Amino acid sequence: MPSLVQSWALPAALLAIVNITATWYNLVSQEVPQPYLDEYFHVPQAKKFCKGDYSWDPKITTPPGLYLITKLLEPFLGCETSSLRTLNAIALCIICPLSYGILRMLRTRTTPGQLGQAVNKTTTEQPALDDQTVVHDAHSALNIALFPPLFFFSALYYTDITSTLVVLLSYSALLKKQSPAGSVLENINTVFIGAMALLFRQTNIFWVAVFPVGLAVIDALKKSGPPSNGPTKEGVVSALSKSWSECVIYDCSVNEAEPQDYVLLVLSTAIVAVRKPLLVLQVAVPYFVLLILFAGFVAWNGSVVLGDKSAHTATVHLPQMLYFWPYIVFFSLPLVIGLLFKPMAPFLPKQLKTICNDGSVDVPKSTVPGLLMPGLFSVGALAAVHFNTIVHPYTLADNRHFVFYVFRIIRRHPAIKYLAVPVYTICATLTLQSLCPSPVSKKEAKQKHGVRPTSDWSNRDRSNRQPCQVSFITIWLVTTTLSVVSAPLVEPRYFIIPWIIWRLHVPSAPASLSRGTPTNTKAAYDLRLVFETLWLLAINAAVSYMFLYRGFLWPSEPDSIQRFLW
Repeated sequence: MPSLVQSWALPAALLAIVNITATWYNLVSQEVPQPYLDEYFHVPQAKKFCKGDYSWDPKITTPPGLYLITKLLEPFLGCETSSLRTLNAIALCIICPLSYGILRMLRTRTTPGQLGQAVNKTTTEQPALDDQTVVHDAHSALNIALFPPLFFFSALYYTDITSTLVVLLSYSALLKKQSPAGSVLENINTVFIGAMALLFRQTNIFWVAVFPVGLAVIDALKKSGPPSNGPTKEGVVSALSKSWSECVIYDCSVNEAEPQDYVLLVLSTAIVAVRKPLLVLQVAVPYFVLLILFAGFVAWNGSVVLGDKSAHTATVHLPQMLYFWPYIVFFSLPLVIGLLFKPMAPFLPKQLKTICNDGSVDVPKSTVPGLLMPGLFSVGALAAVHFNTIVHPYTLADNRHFVFYVFRIIRRHPAIKYLAVPVYTICATLTLQSLCPSPVSKKEAKQKHGVRPTSDWSNRDRSNRQPCQVSFITIWLVTTTLSVVSAPLVEPRYFIIPWIIWRLHVPSAPASLSRGTPTNTKAAYDLRLVFETLWLLAINAAVSYMFLYRGFLWPSEPDSIQRFLW
């Protein structure tokens, strides 16, 4: 029988996010009752839709999905500013159980290609409720809903939360498929949800078409080949030879990966895809339909952007992928800080050494990166910073956004942008290492099973997951790059979905192995989740205070209070 804590884990998380969101919504309604910033455009447009007037404000560049949902729910929620904001508050609360559902599926349906995991298991059956990982997943789902650049807009009428919700619905639909190709009904559902996502934001095309088709195709190609015993590590000639003769995709775990392993993944996947083009086509059909729909929209509109196209011209802005890594580390500091201090553990005081040696931040020796990967990353980062740094005029003109102050620091001296490259490198390394779950030590495995494992990675790890594979990382990085590098403007909101996908795949520390002596039956809990909650609440509290109570005036608009926000 499940314990009371396990049974109430998700309801408790949902109750927490509902109360926190309601508090934030009420404070904003009291202090900022009138539309603010982008709401000046969104609120009037929504009210026109509510009245049946579908004329378009040229200042709005995103599709009308938010206004269509508002029109649909207008009989229930109304169409006043406070009512419009309620829509995002509700959507944020839905993201919590939706994220929980995805986390549960990631624990059970861990097929090699689709989820970037290494366990040959195709069942979609949910874990037993008395599985102690239920508490971990409920807590992680709460933390995802508390993500500051997402949570902040739950009290304003912006497109970000509803857009994120629909993208997560698309990912959930992918995980629920009984096979990579999917049934007719599953594929219709995929197209329907994907089309909905495109109604909220144009860049969602990458997350509802490119990202899932990459996972599904690799999953299908792997299943069509000979059975695999898990992640492999082979030479170039051997890997490519197997790809041609046996249709085997080379895909090693991230903790063992080197630069050539990513190249081998791409080459071996291309070889197997050439050998089985009909299978690839069968799997990719619903995503091709979405791409065709999107291409039709671009052809009809004459551009990806609606409304004012002059201020949002697509470009190539590679440093966006450099800013992304400190972004992840900052908001997820409790999840990665142990990785940063782990190499220094032998030199730390006893108390700090104990924390670094705790299972929640254990790092196997195999995950300690070599010099080649960081070196190549640093060279590419220096080139991107030197030749492709773009500072959008909006970034320098609007001191209400926190990014304004970040770039003011970067622009203080020409050398600062180059000195930031080591920071990007360290943050990227920490981000990827965090996807490698803590190994079950020989001592702990012996205490639990009474046997000595043959290797640290021989058993299911502490979070019921195996190390993330190169295939998932590659597809995630490609999708993130496509979704952000075309934007000249740097905004924290652009990284919300990439962060959430990464966070969904970060393994938790042990929930089933006891710490201490074998007689100790108390299950270990990933304390990082607690610190993550406190960290996210602290950020949200600081940003909320700045927004509500630290307003300032512009000389050009003496009657309007300006407020800080993401």
